[in-house]
Amino acid sequence: MNYRSSTVALLAACSLFACATAFAQKSDDQVTTYTASDGTKVTLTSGQPKPRSYGPKPPFEQLDTDHDGIISRNEAQAFMPLLNDYDDLVHHAKGVTPAMYARWDYK
Repeated sequence: MNYRSSTVALLAACSLFACATAFAQKSDDQVTTYTASDGTKVTLTSGQPKPRSYGPKPPFEQLDTDHDGIISRNEAQAFMPLLNDYDDLVHHAKGVTPAMYARWDYK
């Protein structure tokens, strides 16, 4: 590995570490600090980012865009929490019915 590629690799690694520390640190994050062979101090913070807040679920009618009385997988893509829970919610049915949607709580 030549000097230029080593420098590029080091810069990429430093950028990665800087991005990792930019996330808000939570109590369950793992923090590792060490000193690189050139004397540079490096801190690596790892963990899961905070979950995104999607707000309240939209009305059934807003997601049922073809107005057939069920929310299909394609229609569920408009609300990511519903798409994430879609298979568990549907259980081999054709789609999410108004009753299923009313019982579903994604929080």
